[in-house]
Amino acid sequence: MTSGFPELTDSFLSGQDLFYTQFNEIEFYVEDVDQEHFYFNVLQKLFPTLKFEKIFPLNGKTNVKTEAGNNTGNKKKVYIVDLDFDHILGRIENLNNLFYLKKYSIENYLISKSAIYEVIRAKNSMLKDADIDLLFDFDSLLKVASNCLKELASSFIIIQKHELGISYYGLNCSRDFDFTAPKPNYRMNFIPNYLLTIEQELKLKDNRYSLQGQLKKLRKYFKDLILAISNIPGKYILTFIKERLHALNLINQMTVESFTYVLSKDFQSTDLNYLKTKISNYIR
Repeated sequence: MTSGFPELTDSFLSGQDLFYTQFNEIEFYVEDVDQEHFYFNVLQKLFPTLKFEKIFPLNGKTNVKTEAGNNTGNKKKVYIVDLDFDHILGRIENLNNLFYLKKYSIENYLISKSAIYEVIRAKNSMLKDADIDLLFDFDSLLKVASNCLKELASSFIIIQKHELGISYYGLNCSRDFDFTAPKPNYRMNFIPNYLLTIEQELKLKDNRYSLQGQLKKLRKYFKDLILAISNIPGKYILTFIKERLHALNLINQMTVESFTYVLSKDFQSTDLNYLKTKISNYIR
């Protein structure tokens, strides 16, 4: 118990599907409890003819992989995991019932112009696409987000690769970036100090390492906008977009979780056709 509410333990989460067997033609398993509702929206759009009333978060990728390994060949059970940095770090696990996204996380697939325009229209329903185009440039915003976040994302890969035990940075765009210059740069010293901490921990692992040297090796994963938007954690990109749109007074104040959920209702399902095809072939 925490604060009077029962915790969802791993054992409960791994057994919850028993209560829904009669309602689910296929059982979908994902990583995080806080992804459950918009994952449900996404999967309903991908598989409109399949009968399922609930999907099952298992509280982490390790748990999903374990359950997938215990149920190989069971065509009623489908396990979906975020790519994270697994392709960069060589951590992809091959199981016939385990399906990786091709981008960092499901949130990365919610970054679409049409869905974001719908969020803007929630504040002003009279705005047409052409009107919104005049208020801000979506492609330019993505480029700015990529340029601001790719060094931070690369530092997360370094943390994972060298097992530095440092938490990912808590982003606050208005605090962390100066948008008054032609090219946004770091504001104050929060991110530079965070990178310095990584440098220091890296040196403790091996004095021959330098942060800049490690960052240079990772540039190829962020060399163009498509790669960058795929490999930067989606939650960070959505946080950046949400805060910039709010600063421009284009959307109502909301949490990034609410912003993400609203976007999930209007996401471009064609971007996940590869996942639909792979899963359809498996359960056939």
